[in-house]
Amino acid sequence: MKFKIISLGCPKNLVESEYISFRLEKDGHILSDDCNTVIINTCAFIRDAARESIETILMVAKERNKKERKIVVTGCLVERYREELVNLLPEVDLFVGRGMYHKIDKVIAETGYFFQDTPFYESYPRKVLTSKPSAYLKIQEGCNNRCAYCTIPSIRGDLRSRTIADIRAEFTYLLENGYREISIIGQDITSYGMDGKFDLKTLLRHMLKVEGDFFLRLLYMHPKGVDDELIDLIGESEKIIPYLDIPIQHSEDRILSLMGRGYTRKQLECLFQKIKDRIPNATLRTTVLVGFPGETENEFAGLCDFVKKCEFDMLGAFTYSREEGTRAFRFKGHLRKNAKQKRYNTIMEMQREISGRRLGRLVGTKNFVIVEGYEKPYMTGRIITQAPDIDGMAFIKGKCAPGEIRQGKIVKTLDYDVIVEV
Repeated sequence: MKFKIISLGCPKNLVESEYISFRLEKDGHILSDDCNTVIINTCAFIRDAARESIETILMVAKERNKKERKIVVTGCLVERYREELVNLLPEVDLFVGRGMYHKIDKVIAETGYFFQDTPFYESYPRKVLTSKPSAYLKIQEGCNNRCAYCTIPSIRGDLRSRTIADIRAEFTYLLENGYREISIIGQDITSYGMDGKFDLKTLLRHMLKVEGDFFLRLLYMHPKGVDDELIDLIGESEKIIPYLDIPIQHSEDRILSLMGRGYTRKQLECLFQKIKDRIPNATLRTTVLVGFPGETENEFAGLCDFVKKCEFDMLGAFTYSREEGTRAFRFKGHLRKNAKQKRYNTIMEMQREISGRRLGRLVGTKNFVIVEGYEKPYMTGRIITQAPDIDGMAFIKGKCAPGEIRQGKIVKTLDYDVIVEV
């Protein structure tokens, strides 16, 4: 079989696509764009993501008319909607639940619906599908937080942390194969080890003992889990990128309480001030959710005021999506779509100015730049404080090649992007 895999959604999904690819290649199948089987690893954490997944499936089905191809669908869409999809999407030949990944090489020749409630856990070994020097390293599965708006625990289950020995083995494998920018991912990596007798700081110290030239990036840290010890560890290590992705979702106490986030505005203010004091060169990224049920104009204004004061380097925003099976689904005061969109537009326009101003302070400074590709007349990539896929990009002047990590001087900045000379 020749197969290709379309991976939708988050990096955690991509890691699972890499695991699937490894299992199939190990069984003798060939990863190729010129394929007779298309595997679609779907996302469904909100309605728009589920819609994108279904549109992708239908697009592949339409293309199949030109060339005979089997369509296999897996991932979060299958977990969330299960048997409903069989009748909804007759175009699909095979549905595979995430609990079947360890035996996907056995069921791939079948048709129909294969699902079991045993949650997916393994992620190593895998075939890395990202380009060097960057790779993701997933340290946990599931989540024990029960935020009122979130479907993830019902899709991915409770927190399950990998062992330090297992993670370190995969980390060593990545370094030995030329990957130098390692992004550590999970639903909330600060909760790593809470289901055992270890924690994120212990894991990081084990990883920092590994020989090699590398950078670690920490993604998706819950504000409750960012303590003094973790801040100091990030600030003191030359191998941990001082890039802190800490989704706050909101700043106002009543909304935070309804969301079930477990902290207050005052605690957030203290946390970010502490980070700035202890890591002066820190890059801060956050995510906010606008239009939550009952969010008043004053509460949205409070969120805008908080964002202005904190001056995050990067910020992503979502409009609230009403999802069945979540506590917030039954809350009162749901806002109209155009009201939520207006608030989204307001906060993103405000953040565009903040990001441009924050980037501007880097003009004339030196920074590591990750070279990724070519876009005439520049090479392209990211400075080390830009995360893959979600932040801006770097346009690179000078002789360099994809896969390199080089020192460069930032000569100009735009709203989200930079121009670098190497």
